Amino acid sequence: MIIAPIVIFSYDRPSHLQQTLDALSKNLLADQSDLFIYCDGAKATASQEQLRRIADNRRVAHAADGFKSVTVIERPHNVGLKANIVGAVTEIVNRYGRIITLEDDVITSPGFLQFMNEALELYKDDERVMHISGYMWPHRLPLPETFFYEMPYPGGGWATWKRAWQYYDDDAAKLYHKWENRWDEFNTVGTHLQKQLYDNYRGTLNTWFIKWHAVLLERGGLTLYPGKSLTNNIGFDELATNCYTTNKFDVIPVDSIRVKRIPIRENTLAAHEIYAFYQGRWYNKRRRNALIAKMKNIFCFWK
Repeated sequence: MIIAPIVIFSYDRPSHLQQTLDALSKNLLADQSDLFIYCDGAKATASQEQLRRIADNRRVAHAADGFKSVTVIERPHNVGLKANIVGAVTEIVNRYGRIITLEDDVITSPGFLQFMNEALELYKDDERVMHISGYMWPHRLPLPETFFYEMPYPGGGWATWKRAWQYYDDDAAKLYHKWENRWDEFNTVGTHLQKQLYDNYRGTLNTWFIKWHAVLLERGGLTLYPGKSLTNNIGFDELATNCYTTNKFDVIPVDSIRVKRIPIRENTLAAHEIYAFYQGRWYNKRRRNALIAKMKNIFCFWK
């Protein structure tokens, strides 16, 4: 099995980065993995406190150990999270053919790297599989160990291949016009997805995930998920820059998940649970209960 390089994106949260590195170094395969830490630079308007945190963050990055190798890339100026991620992913997948990525606020279970590497190897030649997630949202109904879903999740550790990432498109205007008459297809978990693409189109937001989501949908691409999460994101706090403070996404990760080949098609029950998570109390419970009854008669893994 080829061991994929790991990339961590970091900025000014040294405590978060330390926790991420501590957990990752305890992973099976960590000592066989090349680690790259991309540290973004300071903004022109950075305060003295922010400059201190950025410097501390880089010291934490340089002190990382427990890996086959550690390379720290220090951006000389602030490029922003989107440019930092897109640039690094493009660079690393072009060099290695595959990649495992984390932001500096993702706590991994000991089996995270094993899961990612096994999945990258198992589905390396399946064109429809374009993204692998280490995170799974909180859910109530039992799901299989792994399943496919059409929307990628960016905030809990993910992986991909050069063969998939080559289709990433940063042109928000082109993507918006492709989807502006098909929002029902695009809004897999809610209209906030449509708003994200529109905000990127008009220039009030500059993110990568929503463009990647649009590309996967256009190409019929799927994401492989674990039935229970292998990661937890600790970054929904007062230091977050691209999200709000919440504990809604908190999960207790499992130690490991087995990876075995399954049919490459979206899991209806999982899609329903993810949609229900985002819709909250406004979700149509009658529709939910009808699907539960239907799935109970179909899936042998029901308990």
